[in-house]
Amino acid sequence: MPKHNEDQQLAHELRDLLSSALPGVEVEVGRNPRWSRRCLTFRWAGFENLLPEERFYRLVQVIPEEFRTSRLAGCVWLELAPGESIEEFLKHPRSEDVADREEDIYSQLVECGFFMSLADDMGQVPDAACKGDFSRTARVFSEKGLSREAGRDAKLALIRNGAFCDCQVLGAAQQSLASLHAGAA
Repeated sequence: MPKHNEDQQLAHELRDLLSSALPGVEVEVGRNPRWSRRCLTFRWAGFENLLPEERFYRLVQVIPEEFRTSRLAGCVWLELAPGESIEEFLKHPRSEDVADREEDIYSQLVECGFFMSLADDMGQVPDAACKGDFSRTARVFSEKGLSREAGRDAKLALIRNGAFCDCQVLGAAQQSLASLHAGAA
């Protein structure tokens, strides 16, 4: 089968896999002069206000691991919002960009009572209250007076420590940050 037909077939299969979880997602498979590998471009309105790692996580949650490892290994993934260019996407910050400031970010979150407020907001069973996103985390950031940039950086630090949703903030990320930066708070 020619490469073009293989790419179209893979794009069709990915759209089928993603369509119920990401309604209206567009998928393109092909080559891009920037990379010498197959590129998977996912364009979806739901990516609009998400960081790149959040976008990738949303896809990974829907695409079965066996499919990813057997069919998508070695591909470049691009998760774009409508109208967003690859160049704009590549300029978004990533979790590694806050690594050198993580201790300060954690201290700020502890000092403002972020984790306690989020725990109160999530209730006795955080998993049940979680919507699979950072909506409650963002609300608590706002209530605590964090600027948009400080909230973004805090979210990047949380992602860096294993959180991709509110309940994971109170689980893996809070524990990881506390053990890494115990003396900071």
